[in-house]
Amino acid sequence: MALNNFSTENTVITVNGREITDFGETDPPVNDSPIDPKSVLRRGLGGNAVRLDRNNPGREVTISLNPGSPDSAYMQGLFNSNANITFTKTIIGSLENAVGSEGVIVNDGSVGRGGQTITDDQYIIHFNSWTGLKGGE
Repeated sequence: MALNNFSTENTVITVNGREITDFGETDPPVNDSPIDPKSVLRRGLGGNAVRLDRNNPGREVTISLNPGSPDSAYMQGLFNSNANITFTKTIIGSLENAVGSEGVIVNDGSVGRGGQTITDDQYIIHFNSWTGLKGGE
């Protein structure tokens, strides 16, 4: 078994073709999760069941960036203009990758400023189309 490295240096993220590199302190800085279940099992009272499969469960991606960074300004511009979003993620060395398309930035995250610390700038993106590959060798 090979030793896979999932660190930030080995993760390539692009949004609409621009490589995003100025991640904030949130660990991990990029998260993705399903919006809806891929399959639902409906169990009847008579003991039988029905399976309901969704062709496309969609995907939610949250990106956390350094406040004041050019990458955050870029994402804010996409958010303000209601741009359609295309996203790619590649983990070099493990061959893990994902492509999201037909996306929209549905919201930004909470904003904490002043005091002893500040929060990351977060952007929450929903994708209608998502293809992912986990694993490796």
